[in-house]
Amino acid sequence: MAIPTDIPSLAALMDGMIAERAPAVQECHDYYNGEHNLKFATLKYREAFGRLLNALTDNWCQIVVDASVERLRVDGFRFGADQTADDEAWMLWQANALDADASLAHTEAGTSGLAYVLVTPSEDPETPRITVESPLEAVTIHAPDNRRKRLAGMKRWVEEDGTVSAVVYLPDAFYKLERSNQNSDWLVASATPNVASAVPLVPMLNNPQLLGSGMSDLAVVMPLQDAVNKLLADMIVNSEFVAFPQRWATGIEIPRDEDGRIVDREAFLSAVSRLWVAEDEHAKFGELAGSDGMGYVRNIEVLIQHIAAQTRTPPHYLLGSSGNFPSGESLKATETGLVAKCRRKQVAYGEAWEESMRLAFAYKGDDMRSKAFDAEVIWSDPESRSQGELVDALLKMRELNVPYEALWSRWGASPQEIERWKALMNLPARGPDPNASNGNTAGGNTGTTPPPNTPF
Repeated sequence: MAIPTDIPSLAALMDGMIAERAPAVQECHDYYNGEHNLKFATLKYREAFGRLLNALTDNWCQIVVDASVERLRVDGFRFGADQTADDEAWMLWQANALDADASLAHTEAGTSGLAYVLVTPSEDPETPRITVESPLEAVTIHAPDNRRKRLAGMKRWVEEDGTVSAVVYLPDAFYKLERSNQNSDWLVASATPNVASAVPLVPMLNNPQLLGSGMSDLAVVMPLQDAVNKLLADMIVNSEFVAFPQRWATGIEIPRDEDGRIVDREAFLSAVSRLWVAEDEHAKFGELAGSDGMGYVRNIEVLIQHIAAQTRTPPHYLLGSSGNFPSGESLKATETGLVAKCRRKQVAYGEAWEESMRLAFAYKGDDMRSKAFDAEVIWSDPESRSQGELVDALLKMRELNVPYEALWSRWGASPQEIERWKALMNLPARGPDPNASNGNTAGGNTGTTPPPNTPF
């Protein structure tokens, strides 16, 4: 794409790109939030029940996205050959509240297929600003021959007074722009040199495609979600009109007046609080079987199983008590697909976090870490195991002389916890053990070497 050379025209181009994709992004947000419109219904059905049932939803979209997000946790960063976590990188992470906001980025990427991480200088030169941005407010332009090379980026927002503001990010400078409303022209308000020499708006793609776009986790879920909602609406209508059994009677002479109208109409009304009584011994009564709606329940469960299979979401996440809850090895087998899905996301999301951290160090003036392309995100293990199973595995690994730090990492300890545990192991004993002999101190371990057969 040939981008305009003047900044207002470039801003107008990227503004249009945001507006063009906004409907698709907003639709994904609506499905994630459970705001679905009733589909697969005839016009007569809509006219009769649309107003009553249009807001009725059975939202499975949020579960599909959150099942992965809750297993994606960043524990730290490594740079170069040093395999320990980088303290300064973690300080930047904490200073920008990314231990909380990272899940927002992962949720946005999983929901709409795309999120952004913006890295800019702050008032404190030692703490660059790292924020998570929405695809409804940010966009980047990439080189046509290299999808990883960003030519420009923009973030826009609406001020409290209604003024629309934006910043265009280029490798050489940042340009602040303003316009009075959505239809007016952009005006450049200020320009700031970009010392990082790179567009600091980093895309985080979910299920990245070769053409440079990402795909939402909900793309395959939304049609099935619509079908679930339709069946749920039919079940509600069924409970209103078919659940109450229809009754019939024969052999009864219905009294009528001289005009042919029924004299006592209420005697022949059917209700849960009324009985039909007849004195004629030849009268017969009966009823048509009502519907319990279980056919709809079974059909809904089939659709939910399709959602589970197509999104690799464990069935017990979706079916709950309606299915047999797995345990042991069967539980691990059902979660294999989700774990593989999370590991794939770690690779894609990790690239965005690594580049964002390199940009942050570029703004700090750290030349070495700003060019550390061997940087690595330390992720928490997405696989869930029982404590007994995990301890047993760690004990066996220790017998093979696996280092303690590796065992602690397998246990799920964060790099910060590992450092604290290492410090605790190097502390001298607190005092003599009254039950010890030959002058041994408390616990029988005064040095830095862990006692034998200690798994951690």
